[in-house]
Amino acid sequence: MRAAAMASESKQASGIQILREGSAALPTFVVPRLLRIQDAAKYLSATTWQIETLLREKTVPSFVLGKRRVVDRLELDRYVARRNAEARTALRAKTA
Repeated sequence: MRAAAMASESKQASGIQILREGSAALPTFVVPRLLRIQDAAKYLSATTWQIETLLREKTVPSFVLGKRRVVDRLELDRYVARRNAEARTALRAKTA
């Protein structure tokens, strides 16, 4: 019985929350939709300079929220999808 209590305590301490069916509890971790430039850079494994260039060239849309410039995570996903499609097309053209 004590081992179960310790396991429960360690799960709570690590921020993991187990949701039971029909539970009204919210998950502990929420993925943000809007990312600051630094977070967008981490999301794309890029530098802040590269993200700022994408924003300056209007390749990826952004806007100011409060005092900070933010980027929609879905726009970053669309950008990656476009770049992947371009790479596949270029590869097909090169191998054909």
